[in-house]
Amino acid sequence: MKTIVVSLLKGGVGKTFLATHLAWYLSEQGGNRVAFLDLDPQGSSTRRLASERTGWFSADLFDPEARLDLTDGPGITVFAADSRLQMVKAAADVRDFLGRFPALGAHFDHCVIDTGPKWDELTLSAMAVADAVIAPVQVAEDSIECAKMLLTALKKAEGARGGRKVDFLGLLPSMVNPFDRREMDNAVKLARAVGEKLMFPAFIKARPTYKHSAEQHHPVWRETGSGAKAAADEIRPILAEIVRRMDDRRQSAA
Repeated sequence: MKTIVVSLLKGGVGKTFLATHLAWYLSEQGGNRVAFLDLDPQGSSTRRLASERTGWFSADLFDPEARLDLTDGPGITVFAADSRLQMVKAAADVRDFLGRFPALGAHFDHCVIDTGPKWDELTLSAMAVADAVIAPVQVAEDSIECAKMLLTALKKAEGARGGRKVDFLGLLPSMVNPFDRREMDNAVKLARAVGEKLMFPAFIKARPTYKHSAEQHHPVWRETGSGAKAAADEIRPILAEIVRRMDDRRQSAA
């Protein structure tokens, strides 16, 4: 099972949008079995994926007493967020998660994990099991500081992994207005601050169609109209590149 985490230590940057679309994309590739773990107590991904296979809860992976009656099949299986995630606050909870998470590997080909906007035991747990991490980021004035915080968090996560490196796929500028000179200037500053190797070679534009597809609980390529086609033509190659990078680096590591 390949595990990818979508994370940035800030809200409103498009994590849920990217995580859900990545899961939809993966599920359409050859009948993949995709586990989706919503580790954000706000539960935005859980609501957005309401039309997918549900009935499991991510909090059960932190509870050694909870039963994990796992079943598999093509498509997305959602491990939903619920109020119990707010009680995950101890190192023992992280250890329980690390002990239970591998059980998913026998049932799923991919696992996508959406995280909250802060560094806590939930985010640490996600990073500790990640094969790869992708970080959507808005090109605002505080983007550089957010990026630095994430890179520091990745180093901390490696400690929980016994020193094993986290494969960071890059910062992906998200919800960008290409006609806003200020945003473009901020994008250049961000690339210079973190280095081009840490920047994903594409960006996601701000489009009303993305919001509408989320409200309809399906990916943007199932929308109709010229705006939807332009959005699909933009996001699908980005998702394909994320998957390609993850596969290439796993093969190199092997």
